[in-house]
Parts: sequence; structure tokens; C-alpha cells
Amino acid sequence: MVEIGQLIMKIAGRDGGEFGVVVDIIDSNYVLIDGNVRRKKCNIKHLEFLDKVIKVKKNVSTEEIKKELEKLGIKIKKTGKKRESKPRPRKQRKAKEKELKTEKPSRKEGGKK
Repeated sequence: MVEIGQLIMKIAGRDGGEFGVVVDIIDSNYVLIDGNVRRKKCNIKHLEFLDKVIKVKKNVSTEEIKKELEKLGIKIKKTGKKRESKPRPRKQRKAKEKELKTEKPSRKEGGKK
């Protein structure tokens, strides 16, 4: 059965293949997870429960969970600052050549010779 502090591996979604810990049990189908995954409510069908259990309190902070995972030898993803956004490149219009050196007669003017 599921218990708080149980080590999990997420098997579905954006964080698939990442390790985490059960932080809170919401109901019989959903738990709150955190660790190398985003802290969020997750369906237990999307989790693989591992044998190890970490001694943590209910709703423990993310930093404490990451420290515990490092003690187990699990590498922690860097989730730091978002990178700065650069200004969007703008298209440069081509400069018009000097009044189109060779003017071609338009079709409306009767360009046939």
C-alpha cells in the first residue's frame, strides 16, 4: 500500500522516468509527489512504487526531499533560474536599389514589341 515517504518513479507524462517521494495521500487514487518531479497531484496508476521508504513528515519542503534523495545517491535535476529571454529577431527589409536601374515596362502599358 502507499505510505508517506515512499520512493516512486514516475512512468507517465512529462516527468516520466524520474524519481520522487510521496509527500501526501489525497485519496485512494491520488497522491502528492515531489523530488526530481514537479510537486503535484498524481494518479497512482502513473507511478511505480519502489521498496525504499524515506522518513519524512507530511507536506515536507522540496529542499528537504532533495537532500534525502541525494543521500540515497539519486542525482538531482537543477531547477534554478529560467534563462533570460532574448529580444525576438526582427526581419530586415531589403533596401531598395536606386530606383531599379533597368525599368521594365509593365504589362498594362503594352510591353509587347
